[in-house]
Amino acid sequence: MTKNWFQMKEQGAGTGRLLVSYYIYRIFGTAALRIIAFFVVVTVFLTAKERRNASFKFYKILGKPPLISSFKQFLNYGNALVDKFVSFCGDMSTETFEIKNPKVFNGAFFINSHIGNIEILRSLLSLPDAKRANIFLQSDACEVFNNFLKTLAVKVNIEVFPVENISAETSIIISERLKNGEIVFMAGDRVSAQNSNTVYEADFLGQKIYLPLGTLKFALIMECPIYFIVCAKEHKNYIIYTEEFVFLADEKRAARLKRLEKEYVEFLEKYTLKYPYQFYHFFDFFRDKKS
Repeated sequence: MTKNWFQMKEQGAGTGRLLVSYYIYRIFGTAALRIIAFFVVVTVFLTAKERRNASFKFYKILGKPPLISSFKQFLNYGNALVDKFVSFCGDMSTETFEIKNPKVFNGAFFINSHIGNIEILRSLLSLPDAKRANIFLQSDACEVFNNFLKTLAVKVNIEVFPVENISAETSIIISERLKNGEIVFMAGDRVSAQNSNTVYEADFLGQKIYLPLGTLKFALIMECPIYFIVCAKEHKNYIIYTEEFVFLADEKRAARLKRLEKEYVEFLEKYTLKYPYQFYHFFDFFRDKKS
């Protein structure tokens, strides 16, 4: 049976490994981390059969050579982790970023994805005039992220919430923060372990997929501007793309939700095709919900 992403043991770093990486980075610089990342990627690529097969399937759907394409994807992901690490340490220059659709985003709800490297935006979110960002992550990732930053005594303009435990109290807190001009990030392309049945079916790259409905419903009940966002790497810079979901007057709630589903999937497909080697889903994204 093919596993969901949340059933697969993550091969990422815990707090201890992050601290070791931090000291290596401080002593030897980014180049040392990239060398280590390369050997880790090679090891994972050779040993993580399930992830590799899922990647092969993705590139066969795209009509690309699976072996070469998959290794490039794994390698890009390793380098993306290094960039994310540098950003977390507060060393990423804001000149690294280019915003394609510049607008004022205060009070906005961003529906992101696992295309590119959305976490790299920490560098922009930590600017003195930036509003606080409220980010929803899987609970394990929340713990690692928070513990690492606490250990380093890094001050960030970010609060992280576990996506599995959204309560009425959480909704009230987020609603008030949005009204105060803060921003929210929540992924729309991974089903939560606690809500694996709350999904919608969509056509993506000519295949049937299931995506989480909760993210879209949560965004709509906040009654705030909604944007889709991708942050992808081109050469040495990161390009930020956003598209606004336009609210239509007198549109029924059910019709609005259906249109949000459709437009998000179209956005996801558009940037998957634009950045196929930055599609960081290392599980069978195209599996049947019941398989």
